Amino acid sequence: MIIVQAKAIPKDEASKNRIIKAAENLIEKSKSENGNINYNLYSSVQEDTLLFVEQWENLDILKAHLQTEHFNQFGADIDGLLKEDLEINVFTAENIEL
Repeated sequence: MIIVQAKAIPKDEASKNRIIKAAENLIEKSKSENGNINYNLYSSVQEDTLLFVEQWENLDILKAHLQTEHFNQFGADIDGLLKEDLEINVFTAENIEL
């Protein structure tokens, strides 16, 4: 399983609201993609930060997601709304015996 965390820092409150609104379509369509396990957006209660947390069956499926129309449309929709580029971390989750 692949886990993705993408941190977004909006420029201001209006930008934050626009990002959340744009994310609605992205999340809905991403959750219906083959190989998606989970896809959610969280808002920090301590700072103006949004965090996307995604789970995918494997890296090839994630790469296919990055080419979808709804993913690319989201990128266009949030252009100019962030203080800095998205901070994206990708993890491989494997069962570890303890």
